Amino acid sequence: MVWEKFSLRQKKVRGEVSDVFVYDRLPKALRAQICHILARCLGHDPQDSYETSNPAYETLRQNIAEELGGFGIGNPREGNQSAIFNFFANDATDEEALDIIDLAFSSAIRFHKAQQWLVMFDVKESMEAAVETLNRRFLEHQVGYTFIGGVTPQLIRRDNEHLHKETVLPALLLLHEEGFEGANDEYRNAHEHYRKGKYKECLNDCLKAFESTLKTICKRKKWKFDAAKDTASQLIDICVNNGLFPSFMTAHFGAIKGILSSGVPTVRNKMGGHGQGEQTVNVPSYYAQFLLNETDASIVFLVNAYKG
Repeated sequence: MVWEKFSLRQKKVRGEVSDVFVYDRLPKALRAQICHILARCLGHDPQDSYETSNPAYETLRQNIAEELGGFGIGNPREGNQSAIFNFFANDATDEEALDIIDLAFSSAIRFHKAQQWLVMFDVKESMEAAVETLNRRFLEHQVGYTFIGGVTPQLIRRDNEHLHKETVLPALLLLHEEGFEGANDEYRNAHEHYRKGKYKECLNDCLKAFESTLKTICKRKKWKFDAAKDTASQLIDICVNNGLFPSFMTAHFGAIKGILSSGVPTVRNKMGGHGQGEQTVNVPSYYAQFLLNETDASIVFLVNAYKG
């Protein structure tokens, strides 16, 4: 549980707390707080060479070095926990720090499955509590990211609180629960590209996730379709013609079909999916954000219709 400081409560009373998120700055205080969270959920790391080292920190240190394209972080004689925390708190760029958060908490979730390890290194906090605290700290510092735990953990951007709760989280949950493995991977990749500012790649994976969702529905319903050739628009026609949507919604089919077929595929086709010729096509962040929102809502609608 995160205690809300008196100073923060006073800022809220004075109206000094904005609901606008920042994405390119991780304050020093937040970095330090994240180190405290990791220390609670990963336990301690013995500094004595004769003691058994904590495998979570040892593995994480190696993985961070590899992901950042180096041979190591910190002094080789420095303990793993100290090296990770010192690098994260003082030396990592904001982008590197976000990658470390993503990697560290994803790794911690895997390590928590080994119960005997928790006792050995005095782990004090469950991963559920750690993730909840991390996300509360993000909000406290108005940093626009949230970490999704569970089977396929991931750090994603939080552009809009309402959309995040109403579409992003439900889409992630539905794709995982219903076993839409291909769409799930592509959808998560789209969010990862968006977080890192790779907007063309985001558009491409949005369409892939959308089409994979449609193909999975058609396959499970045993509706005839060409997996290699059918486009999103053709797949939507197949779903409509086979009654995926309730009969009382017939009057709305045209509007729904138009939103789904033009909202996701068309923007992607014009902005990110074709050759750009002699001029470089720059995809603005707001296009990528719009497309992510459209994809979120469309996936939730489609999977719920399939379940219903």
